Amino acid sequence: MKNSVFNQFEKSLYEALSNGDQIRQGQQIIIAVSGGKDSMTLLYSMFKIADGLNLKINAVHINHHLRDNSNNDQILVEKFCKQLKINFTFDHLDPATKLKGESPESWARNHRYASLERIRKEIGADWIFTAHHGNDQIETILFHLSQGTGISGLRGIHDYQGHILRPMLCFSRSDIDQYAAEMNIPWVDDSSNLNESIPRNNLRHNVIKPWERSNPDLVSAFHEISEHAKDANEALQFAANLLIPDIIKQKNDNLFSLDEEQLRAIPPLLRTILLRELIGTTEPWRRFIHNGLRTFVADAKIGQIYRLPNNWQLLKDRRQFILNKTKVKQKKPIVVYPNIKVNNGDFMFIWKTDIRLESVSDNRDTELIDANKINCQTLTLRPWLPGDRFHPFGMIGTKKISDYLIDEKVDLFSKENQWVLLDGGEIIWLCGHRISDEVKITDKSTYYAKLIFKH
Repeated sequence: MKNSVFNQFEKSLYEALSNGDQIRQGQQIIIAVSGGKDSMTLLYSMFKIADGLNLKINAVHINHHLRDNSNNDQILVEKFCKQLKINFTFDHLDPATKLKGESPESWARNHRYASLERIRKEIGADWIFTAHHGNDQIETILFHLSQGTGISGLRGIHDYQGHILRPMLCFSRSDIDQYAAEMNIPWVDDSSNLNESIPRNNLRHNVIKPWERSNPDLVSAFHEISEHAKDANEALQFAANLLIPDIIKQKNDNLFSLDEEQLRAIPPLLRTILLRELIGTTEPWRRFIHNGLRTFVADAKIGQIYRLPNNWQLLKDRRQFILNKTKVKQKKPIVVYPNIKVNNGDFMFIWKTDIRLESVSDNRDTELIDANKINCQTLTLRPWLPGDRFHPFGMIGTKKISDYLIDEKVDLFSKENQWVLLDGGEIIWLCGHRISDEVKITDKSTYYAKLIFKH
């Protein structure tokens, strides 16, 4: 039976959730429960206060299978949930899916959050609660400091992101230890937490614990640091968003053309924040990215590229910088049939036949050709290749596609995503630019086809 009287820990958690802007009465909550002391404490304390907040709680355990005894963690959590009559769900991860060079910690974190989000959607929950606390915040901020992540790193762990909420960031590890002991909460200890070769564990045991003994208010101090960094980041984001309309010359999906002069004119830190806003990342960037960007924007020559996290890259073009997210290029040619739409995710193409002569727009994504001059029953789409030539409409003789694109001042990213349309072995359209003179419409044309190619 739940006790209607809250102790100090429960009261503080209740007030934090009820006074916040995120939680609403009647919402459904997922609590991520590993079986460790922190998550079991969060589970039990939420069990005590859930009725008062009119929340429905569910426990979810993700078994990473990284330890021989990991099944024991799942058994403990399930048993505790049955005791408390809390709905319990679990999922299993396969360590074989870890990529070469990927750390076990990174693999586990990424797949754990993906699994939690999938389960959240399946049961229709509003939030995922995790048991990160104030000492975790200290570890994160110090870890970010060691990597030179700047103000964004000082923000540390976000109290909420998307559907993830961390209600125990204001509690210290000692607060949790005391509550778990008072309530006789069962828990299992992860032996990997003792491995000091893991940077976070080293910080925890050799830096934070001694520091906290001499400064009992350390968690509160770092909470203030995080809040101040949050305010500073929000101010910089606000300023960056005011500048974005003037700096962006053109926007197309994951491609931004940025005015060179204006980008260079703003302070380096604000420039970094602006790029992060365009990319849409919340992860702090390390020192080498900040320093590399500063040098690149100041000194880059035309055609040079600076690689950014998550497959983004910055290209120095003529009088602009181009920010673009790289795509996996379709290598295989695509056979296309009359009047059947092709959509590979990067573009849409259709070859319409037996149409009337009509005018077309000037945006070059649509062309009319003489259908009688097509020799094959199917056409082929493929990326252009070095050495490719075609006969541009209105010109004498053939021209290398590479030279044509240079003359048209096509940027490097657009070149990498340039497609051609072939009739047999002959290029009849440099898609989005120019048809071949060999398929042009003349006074003698009687049968027409329309080509449409849209990114």
